[in-house]
Amino acid sequence: MPQSTSPQPEDSVSAILALIGRLDVEDVILRFDVDFDVPMRQDGALRLLRLAGEYGHGGRNDIRATARRVGAHWCEIVHADVTYKLFTGLQLIKASRDDARLLHELHLRGELPADDPFAAYAAARWFDGEGRIRYRLGSFTSARISFGTAVGIARRAGLWWAVPDLRSNRERARFEEQGQPMRDGGEAAARGGFVTELEALLREIEELAHLHGVDVVVPPTPGTPARHREFLRGYSNVLHNLAIALREAGRPEESLAVTSRSLAISEGLADVYRVAQSRTNQALCDPENAQRHFEELLTLPLQRWRAIARQNLALRTGGGRGLEELRRLLDEIEQDDSPDGHHAGLDVDFYAYTVRGYQRTAEALPPERRPKDVLTRQLGLARSVRSAIALPAYKRTYARHMRPAFLHAIAEAVVHGHDAQADQERVLSLVEESAGRELLDLLGSSHPSSLRPPAHRIAGAPSPEASGPRPGPAVRAPLRAASPELTQALREVLAEREREYEEHFLDAPLTSVPHDEDIAHRLVQYTLNHPGSAVVRYFRYAAPDGLTGGAGAVPDALGIMVCRDGRLTTVTGIPYGKVADLAELVWADISDPESPWPSEATCRHVWDLLLAPVWDRVDDGATTTHLTLIPTDHVFAIPLHVAVGPGDTRPLAARVPLSHSVSVAAFVTQGRHLLKRQLMEQDDDLTALLSTDADASGRELVGTGWHPGRVFVAGPPPEGLEYTEPAHDADWDGLSALVAREPEFFVYAGHGTYLDGPEAAGPLLHLGSHDVLTQFDLALRVSLPRNKLTVLGACVAGQGMRSDGGDVLGFMRSLVISGAGAVCLPLWYVLDIALVQTVRALLRTSRQVLGDADSAPFDVVQALHEHYLTVLDDYPNLAGRIQHTPLALYL
Repeated sequence: MPQSTSPQPEDSVSAILALIGRLDVEDVILRFDVDFDVPMRQDGALRLLRLAGEYGHGGRNDIRATARRVGAHWCEIVHADVTYKLFTGLQLIKASRDDARLLHELHLRGELPADDPFAAYAAARWFDGEGRIRYRLGSFTSARISFGTAVGIARRAGLWWAVPDLRSNRERARFEEQGQPMRDGGEAAARGGFVTELEALLREIEELAHLHGVDVVVPPTPGTPARHREFLRGYSNVLHNLAIALREAGRPEESLAVTSRSLAISEGLADVYRVAQSRTNQALCDPENAQRHFEELLTLPLQRWRAIARQNLALRTGGGRGLEELRRLLDEIEQDDSPDGHHAGLDVDFYAYTVRGYQRTAEALPPERRPKDVLTRQLGLARSVRSAIALPAYKRTYARHMRPAFLHAIAEAVVHGHDAQADQERVLSLVEESAGRELLDLLGSSHPSSLRPPAHRIAGAPSPEASGPRPGPAVRAPLRAASPELTQALREVLAEREREYEEHFLDAPLTSVPHDEDIAHRLVQYTLNHPGSAVVRYFRYAAPDGLTGGAGAVPDALGIMVCRDGRLTTVTGIPYGKVADLAELVWADISDPESPWPSEATCRHVWDLLLAPVWDRVDDGATTTHLTLIPTDHVFAIPLHVAVGPGDTRPLAARVPLSHSVSVAAFVTQGRHLLKRQLMEQDDDLTALLSTDADASGRELVGTGWHPGRVFVAGPPPEGLEYTEPAHDADWDGLSALVAREPEFFVYAGHGTYLDGPEAAGPLLHLGSHDVLTQFDLALRVSLPRNKLTVLGACVAGQGMRSDGGDVLGFMRSLVISGAGAVCLPLWYVLDIALVQTVRALLRTSRQVLGDADSAPFDVVQALHEHYLTVLDDYPNLAGRIQHTPLALYL
């Protein structure tokens, strides 16, 4: 029998391995931009690179092998970007970051091969890919930095053919970064300026083309040299960005002319993705021919762009046919269960635009033909975002799409509901579901890991003594910068800490917990099981586009819900503008250098607007043993605890035992109501971070009855404080030493301030004379897992920056995230003596309840209330009572 001459299995394997061995990996990477990405053949290149095994973690001593790994990851990152798999892109960045940074360091030291551009090219393109992912996720500062690194490498290494693309990306990110703080005004002028900058960049690129013999007039062909084609692709990118900027600046004819130039190059390169972008811009600039342009998009092999075309064609069609096509699109989106589809920033804007189009198309139909599912679709969008990766993108998504959907749904429930308990529960459930999408809730439920101390600190932070003595009573005064330069340095530190905080979550996505559908029932049960307790939940609602069924618009308003003795009742219709005005009045009061605390008139105004409408339901004649207020938005900045009723001279916190909380979910479901009564023990640790001077004495720690062996301090101890362990310095090491003890009681005594302005804004605490603490530091650098009580004895520590994006708003929310127990903090510039007396009373009472016992319960709400009752005796005039009621208590 003759022997078979067909290849044996082992021969086939050998042949495949030999083929892989002959693959020029570096050539694939160098040609990826123009021969694989341009014609949308990324998958073929990626399969080759994967077969070649270029994604391992090989030794870093081999520069070329490292460069191949970096280049291969760049190719994967580009694919993740164009397919909107941005979480995959982040994972690829993380996997290859160390290799890319090594190449960058070697490049800066001049240690990359000078005669071969491959390693520098791989590094430059990797940083450009990182920037593309960051940009897509809304992290414009991080994107601009990455793009800038790419440009620097390319210029220094002579990678002239890559420069146009890298420069275009950097300029776009820089514009978006600068545009973030000016959204409220000046945007049109800024876009006009961006046009001028891009026109200047275009001239630079054309000069560079002339220098290297690249023809930017005649469209390229497949025979055009590869480097020239890559250069022209970048040139087309500049043209496209210029066309977009011209359109947004209100110059559509010029935009069309520039798009025609970009389109000619893209068609010559067979750059399908850029062709789709150009066709879309043509449609937006040329309404008369938009139908034809969108129909051309339908012929392209790009699913996302076909969906955009379908969406726009349906909107143009309108009526029942258009509505049906939009419904099909929404069904496809909502049925997409891919993991990437549920992350904020992953094309959520397309989903939201489709929902808005569905709503507008439905509203244009006769009432009897309008669908019943418009609100359901809006809430479906809000509920689809179940995790946060890039926090800027999440905040933008929450503010633009999620929050408005919930405000509308709450307005529907308020207007169409009645006094029935089920209707009240529906309102509260929506209020809490909306709050549960804020970053506070995501952070609090995800228990993020702690970060190390920041790499950069404020050099020459002003010591409080530098401001000189102050007349009158000692006030824990603001951190007064010695110069405008130092104020700017503080802003930069605050902005950098925020960026570090945001970057942390690129590697540690936050996932929302499922909404508790029974949250209203749990609140009812809480008040039934705690006789004398009342909970007041403030909430916001609005339906500016009108209610379902063609009803009129609902203006922005505040509602107040009360739960007492198992009964829910609601007051609605308070114009929200009045609430915002009251918050501004409070800020004006505390900004007065002569008396930086709420005035008597303001405290009465707080009562009239926020307490009087529901007081008869809170205080129904029975004894109120515990009132809990849960603010929203601007109400967080208003000192509710010193509200004063008509004909009365008692601040609210002296009138009833009072606490606050951040949400019903936090108070009831997450068990923070259990912090009211806690078990005190003889071995409780008291730790104190002290940044003290004559105006901030820290004497609240003296005379508390605490065992000296359980007292631990960082910073200069006040005279008379008894402790045994040597004091640490008031710096990051000292703070770390205090936190490492997992203290039951944590006290900060020192100075606080609030940086206001359109850019970096928020509260700061003085950290010795070397640095400052921001809200982001407390959220992610301080962990207090066994804490029973935390006090921030510093001015305005309770104030937080205002944000529509569900951000961490100030120290109070940051401490909740850090695991702190009950939290006490002031909302104005407080007298030192007022803080000393109040905090000392709390600390002393927590020891007095023990007596000789090993343990005993301590009610922090009742203890604070009883101290404020003594203030009534000590200060007969209302102004003195307000000044000496300095702390708001949050459970």
